[in-house]
Amino acid sequence: MRFVTQEVADGRDKPALKPEERLLLAVVESAFWDLQSQDVARRRTAQHYFFAEDTANTFSFLAICQHFNWSPVSIRTRLTRLVSSGEPASAALAC
Repeated sequence: MRFVTQEVADGRDKPALKPEERLLLAVVESAFWDLQSQDVARRRTAQHYFFAEDTANTFSFLAICQHFNWSPVSIRTRLTRLVSSGEPASAALAC
């Protein structure tokens, strides 16, 4: 799986991201890594972030998915498997 911010290995330029888009990605990335935190409250907060139905907040998961045209259902399905299996969140990077 390639991240949006990584350069593409096949010779094409990496997508140009605006600073505010980098911030949106950082919010999602931070919540993603919090899913594997040893801190139970941090994990619970991250789970709530990913599964909340909030679209009014600019930084909500659903609003960010809408901005980048991602499928929240697909991402949530994968995260549900991760959380229920207990495998480290880094395993999701091996798509």
